[in-house]
Amino acid sequence: MTKEEAASALGVSKVQIWRLENKSNTVSAERLFEIADLYGIDPRTLLHGEGAAETPHKLYTRIGEVVAMVEEEAQRLDAKPPPHLVGEAVVEILRQETRNQIAPDSAPLDATKYQGLVSLLFKQATNT
Repeated sequence: MTKEEAASALGVSKVQIWRLENKSNTVSAERLFEIADLYGIDPRTLLHGEGAAETPHKLYTRIGEVVAMVEEEAQRLDAKPPPHLVGEAVVEILRQETRNQIAPDSAPLDATKYQGLVSLLFKQATNT
């Protein structure tokens, strides 16, 4: 698509398209979605570049792995933690994964790194 075609479709000038392409202008969220729709791409790709649309799926997969690991650890400990505590364990593990800058797709989740954390959280719950 040419700048002229994009400008016409969005109702702006070629100069405004050039400014957007060269990050000389900021763009509203509404305009971002219009541009993404025009090009048939995910808006996150415009903000973050190639592969940005894949990130949520990878993140959701990692969250699923963490939830499964926490549930397995609860079964191993024969614990019945309240749901909020399971949530706290999942959030803390994901924080640590993020803090260590482990990308969701970089490596399989190492459950052994977090067994102590989960065990401690669950034991504290049974002691209160």
